[in-house]
Amino acid sequence: MVSKAKVLGVLSTQSQGDYNGALQVDYMAVEFHAPSPLVANRKCHLARYSRRLNNDAWGVVDVSLESLSPNPLIKYRRKSSGRLIERFRDGLCKVTWVEHCDADNSSVPEVCRYFVTSGHAYGAEQWLSSLVRQHERLTNIRVRHDPKSQLSTREANLLILVDQMMRNFWRNLSFSRKNRRMLVSLSGDENINKAIIRFVKEKEGRRPGPALVMAATIRILASARRIFYFLQDENSRSKKWDILSHGHIVQQTRSISNGCVAGNRVSVLEMKSPKDPDRAVKTLLQECFSTFACSYVTFTPVEASSINMILNGGDSDNVPVPPSGFSILPDGLTRDEVSLVTIVFQILDSAASPMCFPTHSVYGMIKLITETAKAITAGVVDPYNMG
Repeated sequence: MVSKAKVLGVLSTQSQGDYNGALQVDYMAVEFHAPSPLVANRKCHLARYSRRLNNDAWGVVDVSLESLSPNPLIKYRRKSSGRLIERFRDGLCKVTWVEHCDADNSSVPEVCRYFVTSGHAYGAEQWLSSLVRQHERLTNIRVRHDPKSQLSTREANLLILVDQMMRNFWRNLSFSRKNRRMLVSLSGDENINKAIIRFVKEKEGRRPGPALVMAATIRILASARRIFYFLQDENSRSKKWDILSHGHIVQQTRSISNGCVAGNRVSVLEMKSPKDPDRAVKTLLQECFSTFACSYVTFTPVEASSINMILNGGDSDNVPVPPSGFSILPDGLTRDEVSLVTIVFQILDSAASPMCFPTHSVYGMIKLITETAKAITAGVVDPYNMG
């Protein structure tokens, strides 16, 4: 949810050298971002106060400095918000989160309007969901690096690569004004009539060359849980929604549990031709995870030799992970009956640049997103079309 953060200075602090009693001014050019590129990021400067309440409890409170100087051009002000962190004797913590803000949501597209105004996009539940997920990710990597653990250090290397893929994916989801974007009209269906396309620089991730990213958000009359399981299923991929794998066999060759929720896992998928089932045409690295507030299915093509190298203890730093995938969230109005699905595809294009989006690539991505959206909708709305 936070793209950038920079501490400008500590105005006051206590002598013990920690953050107890500290007042910081944080530059949140972070731009809080929602998991849809159609929703503009929120910027602000914060004053943050931290206080140790007792031996087992901390309080951290933020307030937007923009509140001190009203300006009609400012679209977002964070009022007194914060979190109470209580430590329990069994090593667990209880976190209570409060979000309070003023925001101008007039520019939010209709498809995302209730998701934003209901508080699901930037509210306390979304912050806690991000906190829980990040804790799970770091715990899984740390446990696999523990010499006393029977879990594989090799798997930890693969999880680190997946973590980089996810960071790239969230960056692609973010509506940053820093990057040039183009709004694209998708004809033929009112539910998928807008998409965002942008150029991706090589330095943003370990990518083999210039690329274009296109993303669109649609409403689907199905629960987030139903859509999540549909997208992560190999049979649904090859037979239903993934038009690039139609006619192929998709098999999961490795699976690593990556969280407490059933279905949270990292997988290595191989795509094979029915005529030659012993040879993989393409290898995909995929992560699926779900929390109480959101779900993601993200994947990237990876050379089989790179997967083997990492699992044999090799360094993953130079392995490109250009991500595509889906974010799945409640629409904010019906909660369990309608979901918002953001579809993101990234393709390599050596002719692409910040000022040039090749026409053939744009049209190809429009077709890919449109057909994928229709296939997912048909697959999860029709109960007889799931298998």
